[in-house]
Amino acid sequence: MASILKPKSLLAKFAKPIAVDGAAVHEVGSVDSQGLVQQVSGDSRMRDVASGSQVRSEELVLGASDGGSLESVRQQARSILEQCQRECEAMRETTKQQAIEEGQAIIDRLARQQADQIARERVQEVLTRVDTLCEALELATEDWLRNWQHETVSLAIKIAEKLLVRQIESDPTILLTWIEEMVRLVQGQRRIVIKLSTQDAMQLAEALPELIARLSPGVEFQVVEDPAFSVGSVVLETPETTLDRSLKTQLDRLQQELA
Repeated sequence: MASILKPKSLLAKFAKPIAVDGAAVHEVGSVDSQGLVQQVSGDSRMRDVASGSQVRSEELVLGASDGGSLESVRQQARSILEQCQRECEAMRETTKQQAIEEGQAIIDRLARQQADQIARERVQEVLTRVDTLCEALELATEDWLRNWQHETVSLAIKIAEKLLVRQIESDPTILLTWIEEMVRLVQGQRRIVIKLSTQDAMQLAEALPELIARLSPGVEFQVVEDPAFSVGSVVLETPETTLDRSLKTQLDRLQQELA
């Protein structure tokens, strides 16, 4: 005898959950107003379930395909980012190296310029010092030459004086020659005074009157011995002029001319 299903049992039988898109969907039949369940064909229900499963499978395949494309894009993006980072790092290193090289070149150029400037200043200082030393050396040399010349001339004059004194002592006629030249210069004078050293006056005591009488007859002359005079000293005086032909006077004049 066939059992008669109650509406509640019949609803529980057909209310089986079907997973679609992760949500539980209960497939139920239509219930009339009296609570009776309309019979649903098993073949139609199976076709719906199969159709839902097929749709879900296609969605899952599409989702998997979309997820793979996204991961590939992410990988490509990461690859591009990593490549950009590597290129940026290489560019940064290249720029840094170029900056270092350019900075070093600038430093080297400035260092060379500074070294050249310092070298020029040092050379100028050395040249200035050399010029100063040369000028001082020239002045010292000129002073030395002047002193040497003065000393040499003085020594030569002293030597000449000694030699002439000896010559005059051995030959008094040298003084007579000088006196004759002096008397000729004062021709016409009526009075003449001749000053000699004591030694020269004694040696010329006889020769002088004869010389004066021959050069200026009738002139009044006088020989005066001066103890302060050295050998070779002779001075002629008249009322109008004085002539000094002393050996020392002549040598002093010669030394002044040579100096």
